[in-house]
Amino acid sequence: MPFSPASGEPRWSRRAFLALGGGALLSASTSYPDTPPEWDVAVVGAGPAGLAAARHLFDHGLRVVVLEARDRVGGQVFTDRAFAPVPVESGAGLIHGADVSTWELVEETGARTERMRADWSEAPAIDVSRAPRGDEDAATYLRRLGVPEEDWPPVAIDGEPLERWSARWIHATGVFDWWSAPREDFRVVDGYDRLLEPLAAGPRIMLRSPVRLVRRGPAGVEIGVAGRSTPVRARRCVVALPIGVLRSGTVRFEPGLPLGHREAVAALTATDAVKLLYRFDRPVMPTDRDSLGGDGFVFWSVSREPEVVTVWTAGDGARDLLAREPADRFAEGLRALSGALGGPPPAPVGRTTHDWTADVFSRGAYLHVPPGAHDAPATLAASVDRTLFFAGEAVTGENTVDGAYDSGYAVGDDLLADL
Repeated sequence: MPFSPASGEPRWSRRAFLALGGGALLSASTSYPDTPPEWDVAVVGAGPAGLAAARHLFDHGLRVVVLEARDRVGGQVFTDRAFAPVPVESGAGLIHGADVSTWELVEETGARTERMRADWSEAPAIDVSRAPRGDEDAATYLRRLGVPEEDWPPVAIDGEPLERWSARWIHATGVFDWWSAPREDFRVVDGYDRLLEPLAAGPRIMLRSPVRLVRRGPAGVEIGVAGRSTPVRARRCVVALPIGVLRSGTVRFEPGLPLGHREAVAALTATDAVKLLYRFDRPVMPTDRDSLGGDGFVFWSVSREPEVVTVWTAGDGARDLLAREPADRFAEGLRALSGALGGPPPAPVGRTTHDWTADVFSRGAYLHVPPGAHDAPATLAASVDRTLFFAGEAVTGENTVDGAYDSGYAVGDDLLADL
């Protein structure tokens, strides 16, 4: 049973299912042919949410196939093992908190983690006992409470100003509490993709299989996959796609989604974020901490030997960088790093990035919940005809790996009630 690094106390693990008797189900579930005429569940998207749902259902003896457009699993968990002698993260890179559910996967894989040494000052505690109004943004809410702006949280949410966020959603998810008592962040030294290995083991995963059509009917679903002449047929379907992809319409639903689901998709959107990675041949970051902040950027050390530094910004800062040519983006990142260090760093010997906004299988970075959209994730979480289910950040309103992991298990529990 996994242990929380914060308390040392044991916590219940959903992944302990196999050790407590799930092995018999797992063995039985492997007896079906490689290409059965029908799957029990088809999962669209092999990010953490889709993989968690698939593995959960597979562990309960169901025939599960995962359809993934990319040539890899992980979605926005994208570990680059070619850029440097150490793994670096082009996407999700940190475990946020010492007691979140992804520690189950750390324990199971034996992956090494390292606490990030930061110098973040705590914001004053904010009395948020009075609930926000439904259409209120976070900045208006704080002003209505009479909270002086100098006591507001020192950072925006994922780079977006408080005026762009639903106060009701922030209040319900406890984000105000996080500001007054920041959580510890941990880096997966062995690469974040290692945590997905147990989830990807078992279910059939079809890579390079972009879904274009999900047609539901009395017998289940038929899923049209680009480049495949025959549809994939399943009794149920779990859609675990980023909000940017759902909004783009590249996946068509027949019949169309109910009005509430369509309105929920339209109400939610994605932020922009840029992560620039630089490799140096000499030390750059201060020796007494791993991260710095300044001028709308956050900087942290990925490795000391060699020195690999991440330069991150989101919101308007990211949109400014994305409007520039790639060479200018890297030059601006170095300029910002120079300001944080108090002097210019040495010339990097390598640099890389991944543009999640231009990535057609992502179409943006983090989920954004605007004012008035606080009910949209719950609306989207409702199944359609008990045949079509949604998972991931779009149904939780949370844009963390542990949130996606939890979502996958939750939708699996919901689906298992039928199957």
